[in-house]
Amino acid sequence: MGKWRNILKNLLLSITMLLNVGVFAQVDRLNRAQQLLQAKDADHAILAIDSVVKNPETKNDYVAWTTRAFIYFEKYKRTERLKLNSSLRDTVVASLKKSMKLKPDAEYTTNNKKLITTIASGYYNTAKTLLQDSIDDVRSLKAYNKFKEVFLLGEPTANLMSKDIEYYLAVGSVFSDIFINDNTNTKAQTIAKAALLKVLDMQPPDNPAALINLGLMYYNQAVTLSKSMNFEIDISQVDVVQENIVKLAKQAELYIFKVYKNDNKNAKAVEALYYIYRMLLETNKSEEFKQKCAELGIKVE
Repeated sequence: MGKWRNILKNLLLSITMLLNVGVFAQVDRLNRAQQLLQAKDADHAILAIDSVVKNPETKNDYVAWTTRAFIYFEKYKRTERLKLNSSLRDTVVASLKKSMKLKPDAEYTTNNKKLITTIASGYYNTAKTLLQDSIDDVRSLKAYNKFKEVFLLGEPTANLMSKDIEYYLAVGSVFSDIFINDNTNTKAQTIAKAALLKVLDMQPPDNPAALINLGLMYYNQAVTLSKSMNFEIDISQVDVVQENIVKLAKQAELYIFKVYKNDNKNAKAVEALYYIYRMLLETNKSEEFKQKCAELGIKVE
């Protein structure tokens, strides 16, 4: 009986030693991966760190997962930084999620949050570029939603309403300008209206820039209809067209007057109301706002 007890004891000791050797080997790989990261040799560092996080003995080590995030980020920023869809960046985010789930200490939590902020900022900048330079609302929105998703990994209780307002106001401004310059672009009109109304929903009672842009869109629609009266038009349609012009101008007045009511020195609102009242043939009001334009140094026709 004593003989078998000794055999079992030695077997367990051997297994323990083997396991320890395995753990030490993974620690060496982790150290090696960190050294390669410092040397900015991301390709070899990836091979080392992936071995560590796949090993059963070290797969729940938050140090390994944070290290993995920084290694993949090193490669990402060199090769895929300008891409909207990046498998490398996805791996960075997944690694950060895993590290945070494992409840890292204060130092590693801080490191994780710094990298999360960097990734989130990259998505936000991509959203702006796709919107303002590429005029691609679909991909821009995708990037913006990814910005929010990643940002909240580091600050789960953050209120991003101010960022939402900033983003959708930018969308509304870009596409309302497109529509104002080309009233036949109904797609731009739809995108702009949806974005600007979303801003007004989020920031009650009123957002001046959103109101001005909405008002100008309606006013320019009215101008386009008015110009159509100068071409051949079925006499039976004249009254209908004139009625639509008035409706559009009144809608423009509704939005822009809200801005003027809150700020009677708002130059854009004052100038717009002059032209709106002139279109509506409201002489007294148009003269009143013509004088206000002069007081603000605004030249009108």
